[in-house]
Amino acid sequence: MADPFRAFPEPQAVALRRICLARAAVCLSALTSTAVLLSKVMPTVIGGFN
Repeated sequence: MADPFRAFPEPQAVALRRICLARAAVCLSALTSTAVLLSKVMPTVIGGFN
């Protein structure tokens, strides 16, 4: 039989999970955009040193 506490988690746990997932999505988006920006800028910067 399923655990009744798992079927209906506490509201605080649900809110915390949503906050954590939202922060993880924002962090992943920021890291991705930074990587794309660096991939566009770094060849220009490295070319300037030559």
